[in-house]
Amino acid sequence: MENPSKVRPILSTAIVNGLSTPAEAFQNSVLRPIIKMQSELLMAHISTQLKTLKIDWNVLTPKMRKDALTSLLTKDQLFKSEIVGMVFGQLEISEYTTYCMYHKELNKRITQMVLNRAIDLLG
Repeated sequence: MENPSKVRPILSTAIVNGLSTPAEAFQNSVLRPIIKMQSELLMAHISTQLKTLKIDWNVLTPKMRKDALTSLLTKDQLFKSEIVGMVFGQLEISEYTTYCMYHKELNKRITQMVLNRAIDLLG
């Protein structure tokens, strides 16, 4: 039986449609729904990593929180790869082909979208 929390959400056509590059179209039609679906798990993984690094979240100012999240998702290459892998692992075979054509750009987009979501939800 399929877990209802693991069904990709359908985003507004205003987000998905419009003039865009193939990478932007893939981002809006595939990656955004995956990130939205995986949001709780992604935020839990980020929170666990912050605890592992002994970052006391409660004493940080909003700017320091944003800086900590930015540093975590841009400078820690292993952790960044884990985050990208959590999203990448949700692709279907047909989506994988498109991902492979634009993987460098899409990995940057994944990181940025997860960073923005983390700032909004955790910051």
